[in-house]
Amino acid sequence: MEKKDSEKDTRATKLSALDAEIEYVENAGSDVPGQGKKATKLRVKRHFRRCWFCYLVAAIVFLAIFLPLLFIYIIPAIAQRVVDDTSLPVYAARILDPTPDSVTFSIDTSLKIPAGLSVRIDPFSLSLFNREVKPVVPFIDIALQGYNLKGTTKMSVSSNNTAVLDREQFVEALTKAVYSKQFKLSAKGSTTGHLGALKAPVTLDKDVELAGLDKLSGFSIDTASLILPAEEDGTNLRGTATLPNHSVVTFALGNVTLNLKSANVVIGQGYLDNVVLSPGNNTMPLRATLNIRTVLENLLDILGAQASALMDGKLEISASGNSTVYNGQHIPYFEEVLNNLTITTRVSIATILSVLQAVAGKDGTKKFRKYHREALLVKYKTLLAGELVVQPKGRKWLFFKTSK
Repeated sequence: MEKKDSEKDTRATKLSALDAEIEYVENAGSDVPGQGKKATKLRVKRHFRRCWFCYLVAAIVFLAIFLPLLFIYIIPAIAQRVVDDTSLPVYAARILDPTPDSVTFSIDTSLKIPAGLSVRIDPFSLSLFNREVKPVVPFIDIALQGYNLKGTTKMSVSSNNTAVLDREQFVEALTKAVYSKQFKLSAKGSTTGHLGALKAPVTLDKDVELAGLDKLSGFSIDTASLILPAEEDGTNLRGTATLPNHSVVTFALGNVTLNLKSANVVIGQGYLDNVVLSPGNNTMPLRATLNIRTVLENLLDILGAQASALMDGKLEISASGNSTVYNGQHIPYFEEVLNNLTITTRVSIATILSVLQAVAGKDGTKKFRKYHREALLVKYKTLLAGELVVQPKGRKWLFFKTSK
């Protein structure tokens, strides 16, 4: 008790001395240089010595209110803003080892955070979805590991046997990728970011613009040669085809069967085996089973419908999807996309004539010109005049006999 009284007396003595000093300075007048500022400092000092406890209580109350706001709202908002301002570039993606209900999906990307920051993020799941569909319906979930982010951090993610969560939405996404020059890939996932001892929940919600396959524009049949007699499996034409992939996405398609058409006449089927469609031009062996009889029976119609191509010394051939088989299993989501896609190329007439020559012998093209020159001229003139299509008269124009 005596000690507390002694402390009070000491404090009172100091305050009295400080009051006396302030009074002395004020009485000295403003004529003395620096006396006004000194008096102000002394008054402030006296104020804090008398009211320090009130300020301490006020500071505690302020921190009790501010710190929860800081940790609950301010830091998460800042962290989310950093994530929102971060781009998510896709350098490469791969859809491999497809099964009817799963794929192996991998992606190469990066995240960039402001210089000077180092952030650790927990593992999380990234969902791919179509932005136009509400509510969100993910078609694939990718598991991401934890990362330490500093500056630009490259991320390579691979997820084996990833389930196709919604086939309809997956087909929609694949259709956009195959048919469009540009398509949008939407991704969303939530995790926790750690900045030293501080942590905050963050949500990655991005739309990434990617180059599409543009309907495989640039498809070409580069070489073709007829095989007579046909091989045991019916193959009677072999050549090479080029399938361009304008995107950064690699597609493992497996064995692809195509319907070959000319002037809307199905003339056979083409087969591309073990197709892996990588970015860039993909040149691969093509084998086909051509229905020679159908080709020859419809030759005038085929040639007559392609006046513009013939003017360039070429013949148009189209291909559409028939089936896509990987490891012996039909892949329904690839088939739904490719079976509705028709790609067209122009083949040199010289290649067609070489096929005719292989069928009819060394003088096959001469026979063709001799017997059908007039019919072709009539067909061509009719097309130029804009009249109705002239039908060939029965099978009189065939230059060799066909067996039924």
